[in-house]
This record gives sequence, C-alpha cells and structure tokens, in this order.
Amino acid sequence: MNFHVSDLVHHATLVLFAASKDQRRYFTLLAEKTNLGAKVVWYKSLKLPALLIKYPLHKLWRQAELLVVRKRNSRKGKHYPNWFWPLFQVSSFIQAVWLYALYVRWLKIEKAQFVGVWNGKKFRQAVLLEAIQALGKSPIFFETGPLPGVSAIDPHGVNAFSSVPRDAIFYQNRVTHERILVPYCTSERPNGLPQKYIFVPFQVVEDSNIYLHSPWIRNMRQLFALCKNLADKLGSDYHFVFKPHPSCDEDYSDLKQKQSEQLIFAEDISTPVLVEHADAVMTVNSTVGIEGLMAAKKVLVLGDALFAIEGISYPVKDELQLQELLSGLHDLSVNEPAVNSFIDYLKNDYAIPGNAMKSPDKTHWRAAERRLQLLLDGKTSEALVTLSSERSR
Repeated sequence: MNFHVSDLVHHATLVLFAASKDQRRYFTLLAEKTNLGAKVVWYKSLKLPALLIKYPLHKLWRQAELLVVRKRNSRKGKHYPNWFWPLFQVSSFIQAVWLYALYVRWLKIEKAQFVGVWNGKKFRQAVLLEAIQALGKSPIFFETGPLPGVSAIDPHGVNAFSSVPRDAIFYQNRVTHERILVPYCTSERPNGLPQKYIFVPFQVVEDSNIYLHSPWIRNMRQLFALCKNLADKLGSDYHFVFKPHPSCDEDYSDLKQKQSEQLIFAEDISTPVLVEHADAVMTVNSTVGIEGLMAAKKVLVLGDALFAIEGISYPVKDELQLQELLSGLHDLSVNEPAVNSFIDYLKNDYAIPGNAMKSPDKTHWRAAERRLQLLLDGKTSEALVTLSSERSR
C-alpha cells in the first residue's frame, strides 16, 4: 500500500484520509470491498502547501490549545515544567498552519465532495476539518462503537458530536425491534464489593472525551476527589467503586492509598460484573455508561455524551446537582421502554455491524456501503435509520 502525490490527480467520489497505519489498512479495505469509487490518501503523501491563502488563525490556535490540554494531562506531560507549555503551543500552532496549507492544496486538487476522516478530533484530523469546512466540502466520520463490536459512520461526528437524536420522546415514540435490556443479575456477587455501591469507571485522560467533552471534570484525580467529598457529605451508606481504564498508563497508586470503606478500587473484577451489581453507574462519558443502560441501571453522566439525554440517563452539570441526585438515588427511576428503544436504535439503525479495526466482514462492508452511498446521494436522514430493514433482507 504505497500512496504518492501523483495519486491525487485521480478524482474519486469519496476520498478517505488516513492518519495512521490502522486507518490506512481499514480505509484501503473499505475502498476495495465496496463499489463507491473511494480512494485512500496517506497523510505523509501530502508534501506541498498552498500559497497565498487565508488562514483561520484563531481556529488553528484553538487546536494548538486543545493539544496542550491533551498532552499536559498525560502521564508524561505532568513532568514537564510550566515554561515548556507556551513554547509547545506556539510550535503546535506553527504545525497547524503548515498542515492547513497542505490540506487546502490537496483538497483544491481533489474534486471529491466527500472526505472520510477517522474520529476527527485528534490534531491532524481536526486541522483537516477546518480546511474541509473552508472549501465547502463534506466530512464523513468513522469510529468504532458506540456499542461493543460495532462501528459508526456519521456525517456530523462521533460520540458527543454524533447524529444520534438527543430527545427521549423520539425513543418513546419509536417502534423497537427487540428487547435488549438485561435488568437482572446473572453472576454471583464477588467478595469485597459493598451491598450497595455506585460504579465509577475511570477513563483515558488523553482521550477527547475528557479534554474536549468534559466541561467540569478535568481528569480522574478530580473525579476521585469529587467522590471523596460526596462520600463525606452523604454519609457511610454511600460507597464508590472505581476501576482504572485498562488502556490508560496513568499511575493511580496515590489514589489507591486513599482507599476506605466508602472508596474502593476493584481492578480484578470485570467491568460487566461491576456494572451488573451496582446500584448506579456514574461516568464522565465512558461507553460503560451505555453498558449501564443495557443493564437497566441508573446512569449519571457528568460530561457531554451521546447518551446524556434527559429521560434516558441523568445528565449532571455540576457538583451541587450531582449531590442532589445522589441524595435521592433510591427515588430515581429507569424508563426501561425508552432506554430499550435507545439501545435498540443504536444497535439496529445507527451502528455499522462489526468492529472496523478488528473484525470487518461481509456484513460490515455491505452496511458501510449502504450508509455511505446514501450519504453520497445526499439522503442523510434515510442513511441513519434504514440499516435494520437492510439487514432483514
């Protein structure tokens, strides 16, 4: 798979921008397995910038700011001195300007109206989106999730930026295809778990869900401190069980030393079991929140998320609201029909079957081609609600 600047003169209906080897592998397969006339462009093949163009400097500076927030919140970033970060931001801004010029030249040569982007929130892709917008082209976003074993192809974005409707009435009025919720415990309660507890899954601190979609929780240490403060205020009946994210390299040994009867780390217990036995799941915006909904649990959402919907979950804007919700936790209810319809929509209408990065098969390619063809034809609404009927054929 070798891509060169000379490839850019071939005009495609859909061009797929690959910013990593995994993305290049998936997008190449997508182009081969579908009849969309798609073409893959490897980011390293873009060498020449556009000249004499207008730059959206404030937007590019914002991308440099977000990169600083992301890197500064990482394990390595915490060891850098304060004076390093202004220099890093200026350097990142210069890089953003350069990338923008590369992208503008490429997009002016490339006649395709639609540009496929993986996730769209990382630095390179975020700068590309600024160029796409400036030139009046249309992005299409790719991502794994939001349920286990599926993927997303969305014209608006992924996760909190997705096209998923945010109105509980939409789901209450929708005809569902199957019963998905499993509200009853099927596993034995592990030793060491309190009889009643709130499960708090930690998230990757460098993930965009934290640095971009978490308005008031900066990192997991702040989340732990919040729970400690709430435990002190609400009394001994409230227990919080934490589990670090397996893909995060952050060292939380300092927090583990602060464990108590009310603040417990449960690293050796699987997430599904912790969800199953919890009275509620409290998350910034982890997909564990969706697992909580599938288990018919009360789910409190502290950040921006596609499932932060009044009537589906309990969105939380600040600590005071959270304290009020937790103090009346036993009085909170789960609207199971609406929640089931929400999960059913994600599974049977919104999601593309198969994990794009791990297990794309014929079903995945057929669904992806169907979704993409409708988007290329301008049939956005139809593209996001017709997969269930397509699968039943």
